[in-house]
Amino acid sequence: MGNFNTNKIIVDDLGVGKNDTFSELYPTLNFMFMNDEKIVWEDSRDGLVKERLDFKTIITNPYRRCVGGYDRNINVFFLLAEAMWIFTGRKDVKFLTFFNKRMADFSDDGQVFHAPYGFRLRHWGVRAEDKFLEENLHASQGYDQIADAIKIFSANPNTRQVVLQIWNPEFDLGTKTKDTPCNDTIMMKIRNGKLITTIQNRSNDLHWGLPTNVFQFSFLTEMIAGCLGIELGTQTHNSQSLHIYQKNPISERMYKAYLSQRNVENKYGELYALGAKERKVDFAFSHEVPGNRLREIDYFLNIIIDSLTAVAEGREVNREEIRALEDFSQYLFRAYTYLKVYLEYKHKIVEGDKVTAAEDALKLISIIDELEWSDWDVSYLAQNFFYTKLPYKKHKFLGTL
Repeated sequence: MGNFNTNKIIVDDLGVGKNDTFSELYPTLNFMFMNDEKIVWEDSRDGLVKERLDFKTIITNPYRRCVGGYDRNINVFFLLAEAMWIFTGRKDVKFLTFFNKRMADFSDDGQVFHAPYGFRLRHWGVRAEDKFLEENLHASQGYDQIADAIKIFSANPNTRQVVLQIWNPEFDLGTKTKDTPCNDTIMMKIRNGKLITTIQNRSNDLHWGLPTNVFQFSFLTEMIAGCLGIELGTQTHNSQSLHIYQKNPISERMYKAYLSQRNVENKYGELYALGAKERKVDFAFSHEVPGNRLREIDYFLNIIIDSLTAVAEGREVNREEIRALEDFSQYLFRAYTYLKVYLEYKHKIVEGDKVTAAEDALKLISIIDELEWSDWDVSYLAQNFFYTKLPYKKHKFLGTL
């Protein structure tokens, strides 16, 4: 198949896709599935599917974790909330449903998930469904793989032995559940002062899986890199099965948009081509020791989650904690503020006019966005979300969600 242009690299025979941002690579991968006659529709338990085995996706600038354009965008509010939820090692369904009600469909009991990535990483060896943990504070909380990875890297930055596990054969092999883990192993190395990450994935939906995974793991590894005082390097996703489903209309819609776009500059608009800029997470740490820095990040991410839960439930937020969050990280403070705006919007649309609620949300975002943050990729997607709720479409953003 060869290269489509100088910015995207598709090596069809080897099964490699490479770009500095997944947002630009994404429609090219979809084009590969839709256009390559060698990839045929086959039966599966979820309907007809096209599949590429052992496909490697390499992102050279994982700070550009957002996806938008070619008539395809993802709910950035959910992605932010889920990324924080994962890093703090949570397992509850409730918090995620504030941002995506359908997440409850992937829980066996409506309370917790079987294989939440963060819980597996921060509480290895413990069943998420085990109620004993919640009722007995002295019970084993499992093994914190992230804490030990940071400790090992601190002692030996050149190590090749940091491997984090999500798939647990004792819990997962042959188990009937709505939440079988798709991402199974994370391998990390530090080279040239940058954190290099490879994620092994058993099954990856191009539209519902991979874009979310890119966001999740780039956020997770940026937290780890922050503790270590280093930058992110490449992020590689090895998908044993990368696939699309015929029943998913995104494939056809994106394919048509991509064909129209190829020779017309930004007709549909890709997020970063439109001028969006990534922002690195800033940290005002009180400690130099990486392990203590991890505790600081956990503390403030839990403040965000607890405060957003209060907003969703109509309770007061601790303003002193939010002021401390603002002092700790402008990125995380602004992420919290955007998520708060989203939850307030959800409250308003239950009570009345959706258009007015969207207009109010856009006004709040314009106040939040100072000049140096107005081109933040998260801001672009947040504004696009609310613009698509308006009856008029006079804006430069990205189209339907």
